[in-house]
Amino acid sequence: MASNLRKKPFLDYQAQIKYLKQKQLVINNEVSATAVLEKVSYYGLINGYKDVFKDPATNNFYPDTTFDDIYNLYLFDAELRDVFLKYILIFEKHVKSSISYHFSNTYGNGIAFYQNINNYDYGHHLSDVQYLFRKMNGKINGRHPSPQIAHYMNTYQDVPLWVLTTDLTIGETATMYRYLKGHCKTLVCNDFHHIGRNELGKMLIILTKYRNICAHGNRLFNAKTQDSIPDLIAHKKLQIPKVNSRYQQGKSDLFATVISLKYLLDNTDFHMFYYDLKKVIKKYNPSVKTLELMGFPSNWMSILRIKVY
Repeated sequence: MASNLRKKPFLDYQAQIKYLKQKQLVINNEVSATAVLEKVSYYGLINGYKDVFKDPATNNFYPDTTFDDIYNLYLFDAELRDVFLKYILIFEKHVKSSISYHFSNTYGNGIAFYQNINNYDYGHHLSDVQYLFRKMNGKINGRHPSPQIAHYMNTYQDVPLWVLTTDLTIGETATMYRYLKGHCKTLVCNDFHHIGRNELGKMLIILTKYRNICAHGNRLFNAKTQDSIPDLIAHKKLQIPKVNSRYQQGKSDLFATVISLKYLLDNTDFHMFYYDLKKVIKKYNPSVKTLELMGFPSNWMSILRIKVY
């Protein structure tokens, strides 16, 4: 069977530059542009970031669009990933600590307790909890356990939950939270700012997806998720517009992550996040269109001052 890749023939760097020029992209320095393509690849740069600058009617770039415009968006996105990942990881460590503390205090801290199905509220989703147990067992009894898990197994033949959670992914942590019993969920929520059990669960799902986008180096600025965070006081206080009773920004876009972190980080960490984010936006001065694709309302900076309770 003939490969469909024949429709996408290999192009050397010179041919790539020529093709971009045919698409009306302004390239002022071909040597510099070639160096960028060598470093980040045509696919990573052009395929990843061209859509903001292309006219869908002609499939050419908008007039006066330069190679540097696309590369600056690429760099902006890379620095955004660094900022968001840094502060999502702060939350991740906090929520893992909270879950392990309250679960252990309620039931016990060893394998026999956190792999006891009776300590979860799984409803019709028993298989989800059983799958989580298999993932836990893989980390404990696998061929290459982490040093901390190996130490506890060799010394105590058991692994406390606060050690295991350091190896759980944020997705596995979200699953564990989802099936905690109600009183344990409430204790976890009380460690954060005025947030309910359902709200934290939804935010965990969103933050899992954006955290993985950041960690894998994928395009972040215009990423959307199928899941969304609930309607919150923050949406109302920012006066985000509604269409058919649904907020148009801050639900399943990057700004939803900003809103989530407003609730989930302490005041000091959120201030640091805000100023790091503001610094990156000021440095690259993205277009209004780019900010809209990020889900950022024009008054997004007001989020620092609003109270979410």
